[in-house]
Amino acid sequence: MGDARHAAWCPDPRTVHGVNRRRVRFAPPGRRFVLFGAAAATAAVIAACAGTIPPPGGPIRKEAPIILSFFPETSAVNVHPRAAVIQFDEVVSERPSGSTELSALFLVSPRSGDANVAWHRSHISISPKHGFRPNTVYTITMLPGITDLHNNVRKIGAVLTFSTGPTIPMTTIRGRVFDWQTALPAARAFIQAIVEKDTSVVYVTVADSTGAFVLRHLPPDQYLVRGFVDANNNRVLDRIEIWDSTRVNLTDSTQVELLAFLHDTLGPRIAEINVRDSVTLRVTFDRGIDSSQAITASLFTIKAKDSTVIPITSARSAVDYDSSLAMIARGHADSTLRADSIRRVDSGLASRDTAAARERRARLAARHDSIVRARIPRPSRRSPVKEVVIQLGTPLETGKYYRLDAIDMRGLQGKTHTSDRIFSGPKPPPSDSAHPRTRADSARQARNRGKTGAVAQPPAQPPATPPSTTPPTTPPTTPPTAAPPTPSPTPSTPPAPAPTTTPPTAPPAGPATAPATPPPSSTPPS
Repeated sequence: MGDARHAAWCPDPRTVHGVNRRRVRFAPPGRRFVLFGAAAATAAVIAACAGTIPPPGGPIRKEAPIILSFFPETSAVNVHPRAAVIQFDEVVSERPSGSTELSALFLVSPRSGDANVAWHRSHISISPKHGFRPNTVYTITMLPGITDLHNNVRKIGAVLTFSTGPTIPMTTIRGRVFDWQTALPAARAFIQAIVEKDTSVVYVTVADSTGAFVLRHLPPDQYLVRGFVDANNNRVLDRIEIWDSTRVNLTDSTQVELLAFLHDTLGPRIAEINVRDSVTLRVTFDRGIDSSQAITASLFTIKAKDSTVIPITSARSAVDYDSSLAMIARGHADSTLRADSIRRVDSGLASRDTAAARERRARLAARHDSIVRARIPRPSRRSPVKEVVIQLGTPLETGKYYRLDAIDMRGLQGKTHTSDRIFSGPKPPPSDSAHPRTRADSARQARNRGKTGAVAQPPAQPPATPPSTTPPTTPPTTPPTAAPPTPSPTPSTPPAPAPTTTPPTAPPAGPATAPATPPPSSTPPS
């Protein structure tokens, strides 16, 4: 503020104190109380004016909220708080990123229902639904997603551990959850460790993006560890969600692997049949087949409409079939490249231009990709079979219908089921007229005929002239307007000349003949 306003609101403290001290000393008792009150008010004004107030505005903050403190402190023992408090360095938002409620970002373990989460501008308080139990170790997990008023999102979580009893056990349950059907990690799976003696005590956590999880500081006991893919984020296992569980006798630390799949009482059934060609079928099931069941031709039968049995030569999983095809193709490519390299070396071409060198570069790139894929965790057990490739001994006929039976296919829970499905033979190859390129060529030809009229016919060849027995006597000097008729090879009389516009002395065009000889006389010469 300006100097004038500062002088008006903030008087000189020396003048005030110099006058008031003397007045207070010699004033009567009642008056002395009033002077003390005036002095206190003046001191308050001076203290308020001495502080500096930052101006409004300034640069926008681009950092996520930072945690300043926890209450109780982490690893504290023998504490009995009404609520745990997390203090931030700024005001946080009531609606975090990716969630509609603030309570969706906090887990209290052991869990007894949804936690009570309260927002207090720059700090958040968390407490169990029924309060903290005595002699219990609590772990409060804050998930990523806390947002401030500038939409800066905190991408890392935090963990607070304390005990309402005297000790904190140093135990650990580590593990990973997989989607068994896809053989991929189950990201953000919900983990529960249920005490078998008292099922009301449930320790919880959430797996990371690679399906890995850690449960710390659990008291030694018998636990049922269960993990499921929480599709609707309600933290309750629903009937249609995939899950898996295992029992653990926790004494110190242990590691588990959970292979989540859909638990039901039905066996696998045929969902789709894809006719790849006349002797190859690709069958898809609606559920996974037990990986311990061998896929053989005896599990399938194919019959025509007239009950004719189609022989089956082999049946195997689609994974094995695709890998065998890839191996054959790779071997063929290797032999081709080897022959190409030998040919180019013999011809004197540079090695860097060979197809083998290009293939080596491609394989190095593929190896790099395989290393990246190898970093993705994989389950220790083979995934359930869901697709089967069947190869036939007799080709299927086009347009006919067949029935495929899958006999006693065993599911992941040991339930068997027999199913069948009707399918048709391979489709006939498309005709040339149905091909789009053929139709385009036909339309182009039709347009060309419309522009030029009828298609030009090749010129007719003139009839062949028979050879003459006598060479011409005199070549023609001018071309005639019309060609005379072709003379006979041995005429008895000369042909009549055709009317022309040339002088009478010029012989007619065309091959000349020998002059006619008069017929011999029957009277001898005298």
